[in-house]
Amino acid sequence: MRRYIFSMVVFVPLLITWGDVEFAFWLASAHLLSSILALYDDVNDVKVQRGRQEQNLFQGLRLRPAQMVLFSFIGVIFLGTFLLMLPVSSADGNSISFVDGLFMATSATCVTGLSTLSVQDNLSVFGQVVLLVLIQIGGLSIMTLYSSMAILLGRSMRMKDRIIMQDLLDVSSLEELFAMIINIIKYTFLIELWGGIVLTIAFTFEGFEFGKAIYYGFFHSISAFCNAGFSLFNNSLESYASSPLINGTIAILIILGGLGFIVLKELAEVITKGKKLVRLGLHSKIVLVTTIVLTVAGTLFIFFGEFLNSLDSYTLWEKMQISFFQSVTLRTAGFNTIPLTNLHKYTIYMMTLFMFIGGSPGSTAGGVKTTTLAILFYSIKSTLKGDKKVTVLDRKIPAPVVVRATALMFISILITSSFILILMKLEPEQSFLPIFFEVISASGTVGLTLGITPYLSMVGKIAVSLLMLIGRIGPLTLILAIGQRNRDKGKFDYPDGRIMIG
Repeated sequence: MRRYIFSMVVFVPLLITWGDVEFAFWLASAHLLSSILALYDDVNDVKVQRGRQEQNLFQGLRLRPAQMVLFSFIGVIFLGTFLLMLPVSSADGNSISFVDGLFMATSATCVTGLSTLSVQDNLSVFGQVVLLVLIQIGGLSIMTLYSSMAILLGRSMRMKDRIIMQDLLDVSSLEELFAMIINIIKYTFLIELWGGIVLTIAFTFEGFEFGKAIYYGFFHSISAFCNAGFSLFNNSLESYASSPLINGTIAILIILGGLGFIVLKELAEVITKGKKLVRLGLHSKIVLVTTIVLTVAGTLFIFFGEFLNSLDSYTLWEKMQISFFQSVTLRTAGFNTIPLTNLHKYTIYMMTLFMFIGGSPGSTAGGVKTTTLAILFYSIKSTLKGDKKVTVLDRKIPAPVVVRATALMFISILITSSFILILMKLEPEQSFLPIFFEVISASGTVGLTLGITPYLSMVGKIAVSLLMLIGRIGPLTLILAIGQRNRDKGKFDYPDGRIMIG
């Protein structure tokens, strides 16, 4: 009775307002959301015989963590597609097409930022809020959000969910799991609140009404922290290229969102508890050093490469500001303050390399991650020096981690190369560089584009949507979800084989 009480409550007003299509859509949306959340409900609460039979029927479907992540994202994407297709989500009251709804929902849930529609002109306030909720869900990941809600509501998590979350957050104990989830809630709320307040002030200075400034401030704060790149302006942030308060705040939100919650926790201890930087964990040190190096390198490359080109009309301070912001946004954020089509081709190619790397593990960013790049760099360095062990900052990196990083890089290159060939076949009217840039942007969940996204064919939009999903959950997670098998029970090993390399 308790499990299906919401369905019965919804059914009564549906009969009373029989014939009101828009009201029926609203009720159906609420009921669909309730049904999806009920999937995570504890099966032990179901006391009736029918629930027991269903439990026995699906008991054999033992989803692994990778499969749980994949199916959760797919479920949220289709729910978001349905909500965006409602007439109330459209600015003109007409339903958008299924393909455009699927593309927008996928881009929001996978925190990419590519868009076939204008968020400002084609979506109503309701549609924009749906997009924002999808961004928040995708940025935190569905399982993290579910676990957070369970803790906030005082509910106990099932053992299966605990195991999945420990695998996703890379923690070894239940105490660390709950502490990590609480930290995720705390840091997300505080950082997005700070960003929303500062951006509200900034938009107020730009002449916005206070209510509109609040809406725009918190929308861009959440979008920036989740590294989504969605903006309520048709030209992204090009109109505010010389506004240090807006650009600086969004850049800080992007960096914080791309560092990862583990690093944020340790940095908070440095500020609040006086912890020394040298006492940071190896993961945090690698993330911080790699992030600083990539950000500075990208800033210098854009500054000197575009000094007399796209940045020629700006002052020296504005050139430095724009170069820094564009370097930061390459960490899979997707905002831009200058038209990308005005950049040199070699600058665009450099940007694709940084977009491919992306942010850090455990963050809202995509890409192959900064730690993967660092491990591969030190692995190559050890190989050239003739060392059999890979060491980073006086710590040895386990061989399985090196193999996993190498596999991730190789698989990512293979997937992006395959989708470049597919898009070249599906979109023959587009030149190579925009397609190359679009594919890297989608696979790294960046959201930057050279302007071809709205002009993709229906099949091309579906292909890019699939690529965004792969980029968000990660190539390795997708392969584990599809092809992983249970380990053999027998314990045996094979003799070593000798193969010549190089």
